[in-house]
Amino acid sequence: MLNIIGLALLFAVVSVILLRLAGRKSISEMTMPQFGVLLSVGSIIGSEVSGKGVRETMTAAAVFIAVLVAVQWLTMKSNAVERLLKGVAVPVIENGELITKNLKKLRITVDDLEKRLRMLGISAIRDVKTATIEVNGELGYELFPHAKPVTLGDLETLLKAYFPLADVSSPSSSVRHDLFSEILQPDNEDIPTRLQ
Repeated sequence: MLNIIGLALLFAVVSVILLRLAGRKSISEMTMPQFGVLLSVGSIIGSEVSGKGVRETMTAAAVFIAVLVAVQWLTMKSNAVERLLKGVAVPVIENGELITKNLKKLRITVDDLEKRLRMLGISAIRDVKTATIEVNGELGYELFPHAKPVTLGDLETLLKAYFPLADVSSPSSSVRHDLFSEILQPDNEDIPTRLQ
């Protein structure tokens, strides 16, 4: 039994290290430790089919889950451990200019980056003040002021400046019927009980 626990622990740690080295391009939403442990759990449960036994399989799966919980706890408690296991966001655009050395380090082509920008509705790299590849592989960005979309608050300010007599105020926040109403006001009578 101790042999199974030791092997499972070793495999979990090696999985996390290998996925950390593999980079973030291949993993989208999950963090590398989560992906490694879930992949390992799938392999272990699959080994039940090859005749390892239910007890050994469940023990090994429990060790992998314990490693995942331990990694999550450690990364919450220590920034150094979080940087080591999950990595940090890497800048790929600064002041409208590509940082090609970071793209090479991440093994991301300019075409891949441009595809991500297009999918976010950004048509020019020069409009991006800063862009980063986050630890989960997603693209984070900040646009220059001239490229930011106009918000309702911006429009209201402009309309008030040019049309001071017009009523352009936002609806009252007391009449709030949006996705957050149920969370902010759990006893809201407008939502039928069967749907709460």
